Formats: sequence, C-alpha cells, structure tokens
Amino acid sequence: MKKRKKIPHYGNVKPKSYRAIYEEKFYNILFQLRFPLMTIIFFTTVGVLSLMIINNKTDGKSVLNYLFHTVITFSTVGYTEGYTDNISLNRLFSTLFIMVAFPLAYLYGLVATVNTFLNSNIGEIYRYWRMYKHMEKLKGHYIIVRFNNITKETMKNLKRRGIKFVLIEPDRRREEEIKKFGVDFFVFDEPHKREVLLGVGIEHAKGLITAFEENTQDIAVIVTARLIRPDKDNFIIIATATNEGAGEKMKLLGANEVVIPSMTIGRRIASYVLHPPSPTISKFLEKIAYGERTDIDIIEMKVEGNSTLIGKKLKEIHMRQETGATIVAIIRKDGKMKIAPSGETEIKEGDALLILGHPKSLKRVEEFFEKALEEKEEEKQLEEVKLDD
Repeated sequence: MKKRKKIPHYGNVKPKSYRAIYEEKFYNILFQLRFPLMTIIFFTTVGVLSLMIINNKTDGKSVLNYLFHTVITFSTVGYTEGYTDNISLNRLFSTLFIMVAFPLAYLYGLVATVNTFLNSNIGEIYRYWRMYKHMEKLKGHYIIVRFNNITKETMKNLKRRGIKFVLIEPDRRREEEIKKFGVDFFVFDEPHKREVLLGVGIEHAKGLITAFEENTQDIAVIVTARLIRPDKDNFIIIATATNEGAGEKMKLLGANEVVIPSMTIGRRIASYVLHPPSPTISKFLEKIAYGERTDIDIIEMKVEGNSTLIGKKLKEIHMRQETGATIVAIIRKDGKMKIAPSGETEIKEGDALLILGHPKSLKRVEEFFEKALEEKEEEKQLEEVKLDD
C-alpha cells in the first residue's frame, strides 16, 4: 500500500524555485537558436557529402578536407581549394553552394545567433541563475523584507559580521539600487506569500526582519512567517511599527521583538540629556549594543532547570578559563540584577547571565552551556540505570 505524503502544517504549498525560473529563461534562449544552428549543420553536411560524391573519396583525411572547404566556402573566406580532381565540376558545385549557403547558413544563421544573444540579456540571466543556485544552499541565514533606510543599516551590520541574509523587495524598480548597495541574495516578490518565504529558505533560516512603512504589510509577513515557523525560540521575527498599538498586535501575532523608530530615537536623545555622553564610553557602549564592533560582543545565556551549573559558585565553573569570556551581570528570576558578580556568587535556576567577550569566545560560551545540559542528562541516565539494578 502506497504511503500518503505527509502534508506540512502550513499547507500543501511548494517553495517557489527562483533558480528554475531563470533556468527556463536560459533554455528559452537556447530554443530560439535551434533553427539557425540546424540550418548551419544541414548545409555543412550537404556540402561535405556532395564533395565526397563528386570526388568519390570517403577516407577520413578527405572528409576532414571537404569539411574545411565547405566551411570556408559558405563563410566566403575561400583561400584554398580542397580538391585536385574534377576541378570544373567542383568549382561549379562550390559556386552554386556559396550562392545558396551564404545567405542561409551564414547571414541568417550568424545574424540570428548574434541578435538572440544581444537582445536576450543572457549574461544577466546567468548571473541571477548562479545567485539563486547558491541561495538554495543557505542555512542559518536571515530573511530581510523591504529595502529602505532601516534595512540598509541592518544589512551593513550583518555584512560586517559575515551573517548571510536574503532580501525580499516587492518593487523591481529598485533593482539597480539594490545591486549598487551590494546585496548578495535578493528576490523581487510578495513577502507575505508562503511559496515566496519557502523559496528563500525560511525552513532553514534563523530569523526574519520586516520593516515596511505600513503596519498592515508587516503584520501580513509576520502571520505567514509564524505559520511556517511557529517555534519562537528557534526562529526569531523582528519588526518595525509606527506606534505602540501596532507593536503590541505584532507581538501577539508572533513577532519576538518590535522596534518603534520614533520611541527608540526619543529614548536615545533622552539618554544623552540624562547621562551626558563621554566621547569614549558612549561610543564604545553604542557600538557593542548595535553590533558595530566585530571584536567584542555581549550575549545573554539562560540557566535551564536541567543544567549542572545550578548551585555552583562562579569560581567553581571556570568559565573564564575555558572560554575567555567574562560574566558582567546576573539577572535573577525575580528581575533583580547583580552587577559585576564575585566568584562567590551562586548560580540559580532561571538566572540570565550577561556575558561579554570576543565573538569566538562567546561561541565557546554557548558550547559550554550546552555541555552543562548534556552532563546533567548523562547524570540522570546513570541514576535511572542504578535504580533499575
């Protein structure tokens, strides 16, 4: 009995293959060349066979010689004759052949071929095909919706960190602007459609950023994206909103974070008033907060209930020695924050550790926390084995 194919939770929708679209365009161009190429091949074959019959020679050397003679005849080069016998008959055939083959095989074939290549934009089609071929292999990337000043700044910072992303822009008129900006992967399509998001690899992506000028468009993208990727921990959605009300709706519909530009700018200005900026400190903190520095970063690591770190003191876990990163603060489950914790500080379940360090060191921190979870799981399995014994 044939098993039924499992339908995904988001519906029976096929990803839009942008590579296949440009492959079809490429094959359509080649299809236009079929008659010119067939004409050249046909007259070349007729010329070679006719010379073989007239001169009654079929050996390999003669065939190659007749092929050469045929080509130089219909191309009007003709600086030598490929025969030594039946000269008058050969010349009569060559004269008639060039009168027929030149306009058909040369003028029609060559002009049609050149015209096809000049008017088909085949180079551009090939570049798009190659881009989408590489795009299909992306994993752990981000999807950015809309090309504007906000996403430009976002893409600059992501590129600086070497983070891959795919841009979806509904307006194809911005093509040249996008190319000049240096976006590696982009498509022109409607981002709220399931097949489009699937086509840019949302199933393998790390997150989505949407920054339309209108809230309704952002909401449509959020709803579709969250339908395909419902797990908020493994797929983050960041959006912009024009007001708090729209921002709340977006969070209810699945956005992890919503940025309201007017509020962000207002708070930033107020911070300068309340805390007069130091030329060094403010720029340093701002660059860390906005990811502009590539040599230092900060992350938050949660202490899960099944971690072996629970109940241990900071000096006992030797995290700095193993990773090179520093714990700058601990936020307790009740929201209280402990700044610059000492080695005597005990780690508790539900703690959030703010850790500062080089990006490579922070990668080791993530592995350190994962290892702590694995060790706890191993301890649990050993205890179960002992109980069974």
